[in-house]
Amino acid sequence: MKLFKLQFVSITLLLIAVSAFAQQPAATAPKPALLPKGKVAVINTAIFQEQVEEFKAKVEQLNRQFEPRVKEVQSLADKINALETTIKSQSSVLTPARVAEMTENLESMKREYQRKGEDLQAEAGRTRDKAFEPITGKLTKFAEDYTAKRGIVVLVDISNAVQSGTVLWYDPRTDVTQDFVTAYNKANPMTTVPAPKPPAKP
Repeated sequence: MKLFKLQFVSITLLLIAVSAFAQQPAATAPKPALLPKGKVAVINTAIFQEQVEEFKAKVEQLNRQFEPRVKEVQSLADKINALETTIKSQSSVLTPARVAEMTENLESMKREYQRKGEDLQAEAGRTRDKAFEPITGKLTKFAEDYTAKRGIVVLVDISNAVQSGTVLWYDPRTDVTQDFVTAYNKANPMTTVPAPKPPAKP
């Protein structure tokens, strides 16, 4: 069961602009701003946790770490559903005292489920943010270099921009997502640690 099918928060790529101005000597009269000439491109950061190898590895690690607790909470949810079904289907043949007892147990299980679920989500969120922070910083720095080399002055994250109405339309030719991901993975290859060899037999 996957806990970390994360709603990935955009990695501060929304409007990464290449440095636009060189330092100008002081002047008595203000001069008009020198706007940079360059390209506008779009990128979809929502795919990063699936296609950026570092993110993918972290997500898989977090899934393994929290899998036992996810299963525990899911098991409790299954028990709640089963008990609710039993109460509904057998309430006519059970004594009122027995129905009351089962209902009390059900409410207790629901409270436990809510408490464990909230604790799990809070801890998982903190762990996720801490785990993703170094990669986020690397991606932001890489985006600055990437845009500078390609003459991109504005890079817009479209992961939620279209749905929210921030971006009404964009030319698909301005989408650099796949090129960005490929370039990042090439610049930051995942290193695999070889499995330890079994001890030599005497």
